[in-house]
Amino acid sequence: MSNLVEFGLPNAAPATSQRLLLVFDGGNAPGYSSVAVALTEEGERRGYEVWAATQGFRSLTGDATSNPPFERLIVSRKERYALLAKGIPARSMGRRVLDAGSDFRSERYLGFFQPENRKQAAATVLAQGFTHVICVGGNGTFEGAKALVSEMNPALPIGFVNVSVDNDVGGDRAIGFNTGVEAGATIARGLNEDAYTHKRIYVLEMMGNRSGRHALHCGVAARAHLIILPFFKLPSSVLTEIARALSKTDYALVVVAEGYELQRRKNQSDRPSASVFFRQQLADAGLVDSPEKRIIAEPFSRYIRGVRPAFLDVSAAYLKASLLFDAFDQGRTEIMPFVLAAHDVGVRAFTDIHREDGIEPAFLPLLDRLGLPGFRGWIRENFIAGSPTPSTFPAP
Repeated sequence: MSNLVEFGLPNAAPATSQRLLLVFDGGNAPGYSSVAVALTEEGERRGYEVWAATQGFRSLTGDATSNPPFERLIVSRKERYALLAKGIPARSMGRRVLDAGSDFRSERYLGFFQPENRKQAAATVLAQGFTHVICVGGNGTFEGAKALVSEMNPALPIGFVNVSVDNDVGGDRAIGFNTGVEAGATIARGLNEDAYTHKRIYVLEMMGNRSGRHALHCGVAARAHLIILPFFKLPSSVLTEIARALSKTDYALVVVAEGYELQRRKNQSDRPSASVFFRQQLADAGLVDSPEKRIIAEPFSRYIRGVRPAFLDVSAAYLKASLLFDAFDQGRTEIMPFVLAAHDVGVRAFTDIHREDGIEPAFLPLLDRLGLPGFRGWIRENFIAGSPTPSTFPAP
């Protein structure tokens, strides 16, 4: 005879008019747990029964591998014990606001691209008695939320909270972006100091697959000597200029976004990283790693995805939770709360949200501290001169 409790699904509990499902998906980022706590606290305060899918969108389909696929989120540990005794899987979110990572996600679920999985997910949401859905993640998760909406019949109130190191959703500052910049700039600054001490040139790869915004802000903050963005395709004359300038410096830090020359690198048999590829470009232009002049390619530090969130991101999590539930109370759906500054907050409709793969143009003059007229002229010609003044510069 087993003493194990068989956990029930949400629909085993009495029906309620406010049963909320939280779906966390996408790449890991600091602040997922902060959002989970904020939504749980605010949801409980407003009378919601809060649940989380334990594997994001995967939990809503036949590809789910975790058991149970859903967990009830509460604040009090005492309430958790009472729920567990009733066979209701429960997790206390009290005192977890600074936890790194997320307990309620899996690797990005690519199966949600399949229409049959999206239909099954919508059916699961309705069958389990959920009345509201909030999806949490970056742009990919937002696209998943829109896909889920298209399959829901009847429709349910649904919201989206932007959490991402990439900060690739327009009109909002993603929770996790500030923390990611702080952690990334700390790494970059450390290498800058080591370069000074040992008279080396470091080529540091940083996050930035399309826009390079993370690499940009980290590099500027750490006082990198040169920042190479993912949408750059540098001509040989500019590469030669860079190599010559670096050969004359005692030390330097070069930040290269991970998406730099991605397609060219994929076509190579050894598929080099962005930092290794750029170091090879420098070598081809005459700057070769040697005992007398070390040119060191540093890999991307993925650990920044799992650091504890900064309090500024925690604060934004609570504000976004409050804005979102206020919108639900007003009968709104398909909405994202946004927080750009202290006096620039609100809620945007899904139809007003777009992916933003670009950088702030005001930062372009800060990419170069080596004094490279050819590089600066190439930037001016390709990204400034004759161009409108958009909020960001997208990849060409």
